[in-house]
Amino acid sequence: MKKVVALIVVLVVAWLGATFYVGMRAETLVRDEVAGLEVIPGQSDIVFDVLRYDRGLFRSEAVTCLIAQGELASNPNMAMLSGQICSLSTIHHGPFAWTDEGLFVGIAASEEVLDLSELPPEMAAMVNEIFQGKPPVTGYSRYGFDGSLTMKVAVSPVNLEAPMGKVVLEELQLDVLRPTADTYPVNTYLSLQGLDVSSPKMGFAVDSLTGAVDIVAMLGGELPLADINLAGKQLRWSQGEQPMLAFDLTLQGNSKDHGDTLSGDSRLWLENISGPMVPLPMDSAYLGMDYAGLDRQALVKVHALNREMDEIQTRALMGALTGNGEQDMEQQMARIQTLLAEMTQVAAEQLLHPGDSELSLQMLVDHQGERQLTVDSKARYLGLDGNNLPADELMALSEAQIQQMLDVQVRVDMHESLVPASYVARLTALAEQGVVERQGERWSSVISANGGALSLNGQLVSAEELQERMKAVSGPAGTPEAAEAETALDDPLAYQVD
Repeated sequence: MKKVVALIVVLVVAWLGATFYVGMRAETLVRDEVAGLEVIPGQSDIVFDVLRYDRGLFRSEAVTCLIAQGELASNPNMAMLSGQICSLSTIHHGPFAWTDEGLFVGIAASEEVLDLSELPPEMAAMVNEIFQGKPPVTGYSRYGFDGSLTMKVAVSPVNLEAPMGKVVLEELQLDVLRPTADTYPVNTYLSLQGLDVSSPKMGFAVDSLTGAVDIVAMLGGELPLADINLAGKQLRWSQGEQPMLAFDLTLQGNSKDHGDTLSGDSRLWLENISGPMVPLPMDSAYLGMDYAGLDRQALVKVHALNREMDEIQTRALMGALTGNGEQDMEQQMARIQTLLAEMTQVAAEQLLHPGDSELSLQMLVDHQGERQLTVDSKARYLGLDGNNLPADELMALSEAQIQQMLDVQVRVDMHESLVPASYVARLTALAEQGVVERQGERWSSVISANGGALSLNGQLVSAEELQERMKAVSGPAGTPEAAEAETALDDPLAYQVD
């Protein structure tokens, strides 16, 4: 019996010791996570800070607030809000943490609530009305023994109507998973449901938008490699009570690392398209892009230069808020000019690999099950004599020399229903010159340029001959027919989709 009691005592002491140790480890994790957050990238005048951490044996309470410091703290409006926008956290210690969702085995499990009760009374009352007395944002975090981190952030539903308009939100939730102790990959899932924002003049609504955005790696600490897969149902725009545009969408994209170079693609599908804003007879469309052979280090450098420019612009904005930005304006503008010059140099001399860098685009438009428009374009970078040129020499090249640096092909195929009646005669004239071809109900044209050699619908032509043939596109200026055709092409409401 004594042995059993001793064993129980040992187990209890071990559990309490483990809980105490894990509690200290949990505090370190929470403080490190908060310290790593950037409210505004590159700016240290506004930060999140753990103002209070009360650690107990089985759980802890933490208060993390948005703090204005440095020059920003001298702004009365920012100083008034400093320390008033806070997250209240309850951290349950492992190894066995009891949460509202049940038992969690790991280092810690926390629940967070955004607390805006300390805002000025009029602002707090407005927040309370918008979110119907519920916390604006809630969430939780789960820290595993293997270094994994799972988070969920949810915005409370909104149903606000006023004479100036309405805002309705049924659900907005973000789920994040970092499966290992490494910084990447990070997997994110978004769910947006029932968004409707409208005023007497215009409105925007989304029935649903869901999908994943996964950051696979961060190259050089600057450039993300991502996989994207999003699906939206019934995105709608309106003017007053008049629906103007509606569609479903699917967006996919990814980028890949091949060592020295990067490649990637993006795909956008639009379905169930309707509304008077639709520029062509169409109910579905597709736009795809593929690229390859972009220099890895050059892209990282360009991204870093662009980030620094964003930070300079942000500092200028923060300086305007505090009234201390004018003295640095000339220095900031000079730095932006330097960054732009560096970016141009990197793009001209390093970004593209002669013979390997490629870009292709494809657009498809359908209506009532029939293909209306196809646009295919492919471009391959050749360089000049197989080499890149310094930026200043590239700028000095003639048009003919630039054409020699590219291998390009563009193919256009469209249904005759897309052609305004006043343009049919003009297209017929172009067909007689070999610029376009007609096959039944379709018009098409293919133009290729390879190192300066031009091909039009499979026939070699000179640049001068192509220009002469294209003059027929302009037609007689100032005629009523030309004016009518110009209006038909420029007016986005010229086509009405049933």
